[in-house]
Amino acid sequence: MIALKPILQAWLEEAEGAQREKMNKPELFNGGEKKRKRTSIAAPEKRSLEAYFAVQPRPSSEKIAAIAEKLDLKKNVVRVWFCNQRQKQKRMKF
Repeated sequence: MIALKPILQAWLEEAEGAQREKMNKPELFNGGEKKRKRTSIAAPEKRSLEAYFAVQPRPSSEKIAAIAEKLDLKKNVVRVWFCNQRQKQKRMKF
């Protein structure tokens, strides 16, 4: 048992040091991901999206990609916008 004490002591110090290092880096607490800023869509783009939505509330992936390219927005932003609009429309019915 006495022979293991220095080995265990070294391991414990190493583990505690690693834990202290983790505590000094807050970005590790949330998986290293930073919170993404909310995307704001300008009025002209919003009007275009609303016009597309009036014609087709459920566009295909290809159509979403084309709309995103045309409006110079990310594909995911356009996809989420359509999804949110459908949810908004559903809430308005009730």
